[in-house]
Amino acid sequence: MRKTIHFMTTTALMVLLTAHSVTGQTSSEVWRSFAKQVEVGTELNVRLNDGRHFKATLVGVRDDALLMQPRTRVPVPIQAVPYGDVVRLERTKPGMGAGKAIAIGAATGVGAFFGILALMISVVSD
Repeated sequence: MRKTIHFMTTTALMVLLTAHSVTGQTSSEVWRSFAKQVEVGTELNVRLNDGRHFKATLVGVRDDALLMQPRTRVPVPIQAVPYGDVVRLERTKPGMGAGKAIAIGAATGVGAFFGILALMISVVSD
């Protein structure tokens, strides 16, 4: 019984380690094929193996790396990011955020209120 448990545990560990090493080897191929499908000029959220993450614009695609222009306050040169360093790439979601929509709605409401108030004052003063 004890030998069977030992054998099953060893087998499970070998399968898990093999699966992990296979996914580590193929991830660069996945990012390469993804990058070929994305248009140049697309804004991306990028996460790297060393924990860094940033937003960047895709400038070009090479066989060994992605060419990206990071979005920073201070302009930086275009960077080549090797496919093996990439953990995650995702397109930024286009459109307006909730905060911006609330600010536009509030500004419209305040503007309408003061516009009606100005009309009422001009009618009463005549």
